[in-house]
Amino acid sequence: MIEEDTAHALDFEALRDAIEGREADLLLGFYAEDAELRVVNGGSADCPVFELKGRSQIEKYLHAVCDQEVACAVGDVDVEEGRISFSEACEYPDGTKVLVRTTLELRGGRIFRQLDVVARQP
Repeated sequence: MIEEDTAHALDFEALRDAIEGREADLLLGFYAEDAELRVVNGGSADCPVFELKGRSQIEKYLHAVCDQEVACAVGDVDVEEGRISFSEACEYPDGTKVLVRTTLELRGGRIFRQLDVVARQP
């Protein structure tokens, strides 16, 4: 099991299961009340950054993402003090593939800042 080495560790295996299982309500439990989430289009510098602040905004986003028909696998995990980064390889039923590189900053075992860089795969 991959966890931070602190008393208030984030259980990464549970997070991975929630991501791969598209469980929005379980995912929401990993976020701090004042969390921030930014989504950047890695394929175009011209696209605006999508930003959400607070669990209520993040909750709506998680439900929208998790309600999609998509298979995702988490890999390339890197755990540091207060930070976790990983990739999500996602595939939609029409064959479209997307790679998301996620960086989580943690405080007290909860996500308080998240950056997702999204790129379509050929």
